Formats: sequence, structure tokens, C-alpha cells
Amino acid sequence: MKPLLYLLAFSFSFYITKAQGDYNPVELSENLYVIVNPEGGNIAFLVTRKGVLVVDAGSSPINGEKIISAIRTVTIKPLTHLILTHMHGDHIYGISGFPEDIKILSHINLEKNNAELNDKNLTNYKENIFPAYLANLKLQLDSVSDKESEEYATLMESYNTNVDYFENIKNIKFRKPDITFEDYYLLKLADQRIMLEYTGPGHTNDNIVVKFSNHNVIHTGDLVFNGSFPYLIVEHGVDVYNWIRTLDDLYKENIYTVIPGHGEIGRKIALKDQSDYFRKLSHEIEALKNAGYTLGEIKEKIDINDYDLKGNEDQFPVNIEVIYTELVNKGRGWWEF
Repeated sequence: MKPLLYLLAFSFSFYITKAQGDYNPVELSENLYVIVNPEGGNIAFLVTRKGVLVVDAGSSPINGEKIISAIRTVTIKPLTHLILTHMHGDHIYGISGFPEDIKILSHINLEKNNAELNDKNLTNYKENIFPAYLANLKLQLDSVSDKESEEYATLMESYNTNVDYFENIKNIKFRKPDITFEDYYLLKLADQRIMLEYTGPGHTNDNIVVKFSNHNVIHTGDLVFNGSFPYLIVEHGVDVYNWIRTLDDLYKENIYTVIPGHGEIGRKIALKDQSDYFRKLSHEIEALKNAGYTLGEIKEKIDINDYDLKGNEDQFPVNIEVIYTELVNKGRGWWEF
């Protein structure tokens, strides 16, 4: 049995699953590495003569500590900068695992979003939701008469995993960014140039991309879910129209390697693949809407199997609803893409 599937999908969106995989850093370019994080968003880190810059912090304090341990297999240089791509917990809740003196950078909206959307829900999760979930698991354990059975062993494993995880999330503490920006921020670290850019709302209203100018590599945060269905959360400022525009503009740039928020590292085509998914789905929704179908009927008529993606399948009807609502409310010319 898996632990609780995810925390408060609308404000604490990261998975609570037993981690599978490793933390082995992969060198993409000279001194630029990626960690495909098995417990959260993908991590990039750049080693310079003045220290190490890291992109995203992981999903929990222990996840953050594991990320640092992985970095330490490459270098012992101090960690000097931590860039947060957006507000979601699987990208920021590992902050307390990082050194206290590391400089944190983010879009100006991130701190406000965390205070207004994450903090209250995280407190409720710690104080109410997760304790109730553990209590329910304990009741299930107590109801099994045969303590030697496979059922009991499975429940016990799930209970112990969740207890350990609960202790982990109790230590989640957000730290205020030291440097924030509205549109662009150019960071020079030794001989490296790193451009942080806010291209407008897309996945969230604080999502930024990180461009490693010396390497032709971009970390997109969750503007790219490589190979899986994306999370679209209205309360967090999702804007699919601008998301498509952003991906199309980035595709025109001199980018060779894409580090997505989730999924395998890809080439430039990953930007187009994500844009094409939204474009195809929005066109299909538009056509059905114009033919007079209701939202419920559209959800039933569009076949998920027409989209070559695996993972987060429960988000597909959410994707349809968000795009449908955006079409209705904003009246944008989707066919002009």
C-alpha cells in the first residue's frame, strides 16, 4: 500500500510515495549536473570556482539532505545559491535541509504564494489530516486478527513508512528568499552567467525558467512535464494560453538540453512536445465546445489514449476543465496558434 498519495492537491502538490531510484548526479555539460529526484522535482547544480548554485530544493528536509549528499559526491565546494522555480512543495520544502547561509532566489510572487496558499494548508495537514490518516491506518492494523498474515505485514509497512514521513514533514520550514525579481535577473558566478526569467503565468503565477547561458541548457521547472500529464491548478495562477506561448518562444532560442520539472532530461524537442500537447487538447476542446457539447460530455468524448503520456492520468480531466474554463472566460483565439 502506498502512503498518502499527495498532499492537498491545490496547494501542497507533491507526491508522497516511497522513493524509487537513486540520486546519482549526471553531468550534462562541464560542471553542470542534474539529479532526477525520485522524491520531488528535478534538481540542477552548477559547480564554479566560487561555489555551487542549486536549482530547486526538493520535497522535504530529508529529501533536501539527500540532494546535498549527492552534490557532495561531486564537489566539496560551498553551496552558495539556491534558485526556486516556483511555489510547489516538491520544489521548495527541502529548503531546511540546506545550509542556513545559502542565498535563496525566486520570483517576487513566491513568498506571497507560500504564505497565502501553502502555510495554512501545511499546518492543517500536520495538525489534522495526516494524524487522522495515521489513526485510520492504525484502526485497520488493529482490525486484522492474523498478525502473521501478508495483509497485516503490508499494512504495518505502510503505517511505519507514513510515521517516518510524518516526522519528516514536521521539520518543513520555509525561508524567505534573499533576492526576488519581477521579470529578469542575471546572476554572474565566477565565469558563469545564469539568467532567471519570468515569462508570465503558466504552470503558476511565479514560475521561472533558469538558463545556463554558458551551456545552452535550461531548467524549466514545471513548465515541462516530460512524458506525463501536467498539473494545472487554477488557484495557483495557471494560464495555459501563456504557457503555450512561453514554450513556443523558448523553442526558438539557442537551447540544446532541457531539464524538466518532472520526467527524464530531454533535448529541445521537449519544449515543443509540451506545447503540442496543450495545443492539440485545446483544439479538441474548442471543436467540441463549438459543436454544442457540455464540459461533462467533452470529458467523456476525449480519449486519453490519444495522448501518448503516462503518469498523472487523474489530471487529464482536470486539464480538460481548466482549458475549457479558460476558453469560456477569456475568449482567446486558440485557433491562431
